[in-house]
Amino acid sequence: MTEPETPPCDDPRAALRLRGAEDCAAMALRLLQSARERVRILPQYADLGYLGSAAVIDALRALLLRSRRARLDILLPADVARDERGRPLWTLAQRLTSAVAVRRLAGQDAGLDEAWLTVDERGYLHRPQAARLEALASLEQPAQARELDRRFAALWQASEAEPELRRLDA
Repeated sequence: MTEPETPPCDDPRAALRLRGAEDCAAMALRLLQSARERVRILPQYADLGYLGSAAVIDALRALLLRSRRARLDILLPADVARDERGRPLWTLAQRLTSAVAVRRLAGQDAGLDEAWLTVDERGYLHRPQAARLEALASLEQPAQARELDRRFAALWQASEAEPELRRLDA
C-alpha cells in the first residue's frame, strides 16, 4: 500500500492525509459537491466547525433539493446535538425532514472516538481520533467507503431517535 498523499491531488482515487480544520473542510466540501444520492455523517465536536459552514450547508441543501432519492443520515454522539456550532446542520435537518434522518448513538457506542463522512459508497473522510483534526480521505475509494458505511449501518441499527433536535426551535 502506498503512503497517503497530502492535499492537493488531482487523482480522485488517491488517499489523502488531511491535517487541520482547513484541509478537512475543503475535502468535506469536495465530497459533498460530488455527491449524487447518499451522505452519511458521524461527527464529533471538532467536525462541527466545518460541517456548520455556509459552504457545506449549501452543498448539502443543493444535493437534497436536486434529487428525490438524495438522503442525509447523521449519527450523533449524545452531547454533540447540543453544540451551537452545529446549529446550521441541525436547522437543515429540521427543514428537510423527508430527506434527512438524525439519530443518537446507543449507550454502548457513546464512547466511539472517531468520526467520518461517506458519499455514495465511494468517497470518504475518516478521522480515527476524535480529538485530532487529522484524517484520511478520498473521492473515489469504494472499498473503504463501503466499510465505513457498513460500520455506520451497524451503529444506526442500535441507535435511537435524537430528541434534542425536536426542541431546537422551540
